[in-house]
Amino acid sequence: MSRKIAVIVAILLAFTGLTISAAGLFESIEVYRGNVKVFIDSRQVELEEQPFIYNGRVYVPIRFVSTALGREVDWNPEIRTVMINNPDIKLPLAECRPDEGEIFIYGEIVHINYENYTITIQQHMDDNSIQVKNPLQVSRNVVIVIQENAAKNIHFYQLKSKCTGGFILDSDGMVRGIII
Repeated sequence: MSRKIAVIVAILLAFTGLTISAAGLFESIEVYRGNVKVFIDSRQVELEEQPFIYNGRVYVPIRFVSTALGREVDWNPEIRTVMINNPDIKLPLAECRPDEGEIFIYGEIVHINYENYTITIQQHMDDNSIQVKNPLQVSRNVVIVIQENAAKNIHFYQLKSKCTGGFILDSDGMVRGIII
């Protein structure tokens, strides 16, 4: 049984970030609970939610395993998705390159379509602004930087409405970078 937990831990260590989507299909299952012990670095730990055994496999709460490995965990209930991120990994966001047709705009996110990877913004206009048409298509490889306390990256699924920031659009008008 501890070998299965070690395999789960090894899989999580292999990824710096991982997104898992719940399919939305629910079924009732019978599980074995009780007397499943969890050890981290040879020390037994207690969990808020107890592990269980189903079909010969041990299931441990993903938040517990992830945080024990130094990862940040976030849940987006709207799209039923768990994000696991390594806070030590910082993806660089290249500056806007106007000479290559890119533009930088400011605005507030008023709507996010997670399924289609689009955002609608209320653009903040000034004398140098270029008006863009909503919704904005977001690149699947978008780099999103949150500038609170210390800068960190988040996944598109962690983006929230009412965030104000800057958006870098490539020469095709696709959002490749967001700074909140």
